[in-house]
Amino acid sequence: MIDRRTLFAGAAFSSTFAWLFGGSRAVASASAKPAAEAKTGKPPLDYDELLPNADVAGQMDFHAGFLAWSLNDFEKQSTKRLHAILAEKGIDPNTNVDLIPLLDDIRSDPLMALRMRTWLSNQELMLGGLEESLGRASEQYFAEMEAAEAKYPNRIELNPDMHMPEYAKHEIHLQKGGYVGNPLAGYVNYHYGNILYEALFGSNIQDERIALMAAAVPLPDDGKVERALDMGCGTGRLAYGLKNRFPEAKVSGIDIAGPMVRFSHKRAVDLGIDCFFAQRSAEATGFPDNHFDVIASNILHHEVDAAATDEIIKEAFRILRPGGIFYPIDHPTGKQAPKKTVSTKFWAFNDRAINNEVWRADFESRDFGDLIRKAGFVVDESLPPAVWGTGSIKAMKPA
Repeated sequence: MIDRRTLFAGAAFSSTFAWLFGGSRAVASASAKPAAEAKTGKPPLDYDELLPNADVAGQMDFHAGFLAWSLNDFEKQSTKRLHAILAEKGIDPNTNVDLIPLLDDIRSDPLMALRMRTWLSNQELMLGGLEESLGRASEQYFAEMEAAEAKYPNRIELNPDMHMPEYAKHEIHLQKGGYVGNPLAGYVNYHYGNILYEALFGSNIQDERIALMAAAVPLPDDGKVERALDMGCGTGRLAYGLKNRFPEAKVSGIDIAGPMVRFSHKRAVDLGIDCFFAQRSAEATGFPDNHFDVIASNILHHEVDAAATDEIIKEAFRILRPGGIFYPIDHPTGKQAPKKTVSTKFWAFNDRAINNEVWRADFESRDFGDLIRKAGFVVDESLPPAVWGTGSIKAMKPA
C-alpha cells in the first residue's frame, strides 16, 4: 500500500487548487514499521489523537503532503535558483558573505517568491483550518481535559496567574495566540507538529521521533534514574518517552503554557502513562536543589530569548543532582553547526521572517555547548545526535 503522505507529496502541486477549494474524504492508511521500533527494539506509543472528522483529516493530509513537497523537492529547485542568482553576481554560494544586501534581489525573483509564498499560504491555511475545526469541537476537548484532571488531580499543577515573560507571548510558527493564548493550543500544536515532522523526517504520528530522542538520553555513570524532567515539555511527548524508558522513575514535565500542560496531562491519562505535569517556568522551576537524575529538553532553547536560555541552564544545574545528566536537544551550534553559506543563512532568515522563529538566529549565533560548560557542567559533544538535524550535548553536573 502506498503511504498516504508519499502519495500526497507527489501529487501536491498539481492538486493544490482542487484541495484548497474542495473538501476531502481521505482517511488514514496503515503505515510501515516505524523507525523508532527498528532502532530501539520497542514500539512507540500505540495511540493517535484523532481529528474531529474525516474531512479535517483529509485536509491535514493534503497540507502534510504539500509541506513535504515544499521542504524537499521545491526547496531543492529554489536553492538551485538561489545559486544561479548568486552566480550572476559573481558570488560563490558556498561562501559566508553578508546576506542582507542580497535579500531584495533574492526575494524579488519569481521562483524564490513563489517558494516563500506557497510555504506561508500552506501554513496559514493549515493552522486556520485546524484552529477553526478544533474550535467547533471545543466543548468536547475541554470536557476531555477536565475529566482527566478530575481523575488524576495529583498529576497536574496549573498556575493561571503566573507572570508570562515576553518570549512566551509570541505566536511561534504563526500559531494564533502562541502556546499560551489559545486554550486549545496543545491540540493545535500536537496536530500540526506531527505534520511538520512527517514532512521533514518521514514519521512521527505515533511519536516515533520522540521515542528515539528518549532512547538517546545518556545515563549517569552510576546508572541511577529515579527522577527525570522534561523541561519545556510542550505536548508532553518527551516526558512520555522518558517514562517508557524509565518506568520506575518519577517523570515530570513542565511548561510555562497552561494549555500545553493540560493537553500533556490529558493525553498521558489516555495513554495510561503516570507523569506529573506542571505549569512552571523553566527559569524558576520550584524544584529542590539536587533533585533530578536526568533533565532533558526538546527544541526549548531556540524558542526563548538569550537571557532565558542563560537562566534555564543555571536552573538545570541547580536542580540536577551531582553526577546527573542534562541533555538538551536543539539546533546544532558552535563546532557542531553546519557550515554557514549564503543558502543556509537565507533559509534560516526566511524561517525567522515568515515562520516567526524570533530567537533562532540569536540562539544559533552562540555556542550552546560553551554556555553550558561555563555554567559549571562537564560537557561532552562527541556523542551522535539524538535524531538527525539536532546538536549533541551531554552535560554532567560534577559529582
